[in-house]
Amino acid sequence: MLIWETTATSAKALGALAARASGAAQCLVREDKAGSFIFCEAGDAPKDVLEKQVTELFSAGRCGPGAGPWVFRVGLWTPKDWRSEFCAWYSFEHGPILLECPDWEGFQFFEAASAAGCQFYAVHYLADRAALDSEWRRLSRSTPWFKRLARNKWFDGPFERVLCRQRELRSDRRSALTA
Repeated sequence: MLIWETTATSAKALGALAARASGAAQCLVREDKAGSFIFCEAGDAPKDVLEKQVTELFSAGRCGPGAGPWVFRVGLWTPKDWRSEFCAWYSFEHGPILLECPDWEGFQFFEAASAAGCQFYAVHYLADRAALDSEWRRLSRSTPWFKRLARNKWFDGPFERVLCRQRELRSDRRSALTA
C-alpha cells in the first residue's frame, strides 16, 4: 500500500492525483487545510508528492472509506529494540480500549521502511471527532503499560498527529472529487 502526501486540497488537484492511482484509493484532507493524504494500492505519484510504501501489520473494527467521516492519522517512531513491545501494546491494549468508544469505528496499523528504528502509521476512523476527547482515549493513555512506555523520550510527545476528513472519490476518478 502507498501513502501519498501532498499540499493539494482542491477537488481538482486531488482528482488529478487520484487518477494516477491504480486500484482502490482513499483521500483524506487535513483539517488544518495544510494538505492531503491519498492511500492507494499502487500508482505513479508526481515528483512533488511524497510517497511512502507501507505494510499493514494489523487492524480492528471498521476501516476504509465507509468507516466514518473523520480520520486521525498518527505517525509513530520507535527504536528497533522496542518494536515488539510497542506493537503488542497498540494491538492488545491501546487499540481495544479506543474501540470501546461508540464513536471510534476502527483503526489500521502500518509499518514503513526506516533507516533507523521503526516507523509506524496508525489510521483511526471516527464517527465523530469528539472521540478524540473521550473518556476511552483518556483511559487508553493512563494504563500502567502506557506509563511504562512513556518513560522513553521517543514515546508519545514526538508522535505526529493529524486530523483529517475523508473525501469521497468519484467512482471513475477521472476528473474530480465529489463534494
